[in-house]
Amino acid sequence: MGVSERGRVTAELRADAEAALAGVAGLVLPRADWTHVERALGAMETAVRAGDARALGAVTGQLELVGPSRVRLRAGEEGDGREPASPEILDRLNRLVHALRSGADDDDLDLTEGASAGGDPH
Repeated sequence: MGVSERGRVTAELRADAEAALAGVAGLVLPRADWTHVERALGAMETAVRAGDARALGAVTGQLELVGPSRVRLRAGEEGDGREPASPEILDRLNRLVHALRSGADDDDLDLTEGASAGGDPH
């Protein structure tokens, strides 16, 4: 993953993180797995705010391993306890993608609720 010599977040690492976030958006997982995703998103938010390339790389790797089910259930269809991402998780994904794409200085990254530029994280 792209970590510069000074440990700064590189364009390659940002792209890897964005791809991992986009992959998570389409998953259908058991609730326990979504709890793991929520913790990973918290770690990613912290890493992005701090400009911590090593932590961002580590959590990106964790998110890349989540899954693999991308089966969508129809509305009202009974499943096996799996569910798509909640609106809250989708909002966090959007805010993180926006922060990664902004290229702003790390101190200027806004990951607060409602800071998303809107749209889909993929």
